[in-house]
Amino acid sequence: MQMFTLTIVTDSITLFNGPALYCSVTTLSGSMGFEANHEPFLCTLQEGSTLRIKDASSKETEIIIDTGLLSFKDNSCTITALQE
Repeated sequence: MQMFTLTIVTDSITLFNGPALYCSVTTLSGSMGFEANHEPFLCTLQEGSTLRIKDASSKETEIIIDTGLLSFKDNSCTITALQE
């Protein structure tokens, strides 16, 4: 399976930075999943979202955030999150 670069940051720490197979989020419009080579996309994440990540070794991780922004472009996904 192909991978993409996933970076999840807050104002003070990096929560994840590396290759990923899959990431799902909840946007204001509903649930979205991202895999390698997804079309360019920009969205606001729903308050209280749970990010679900499958990393390069197929390990699954969940990260709960208060809110955030997601950008996917050039096989790279960046999530800027707020956690209180």
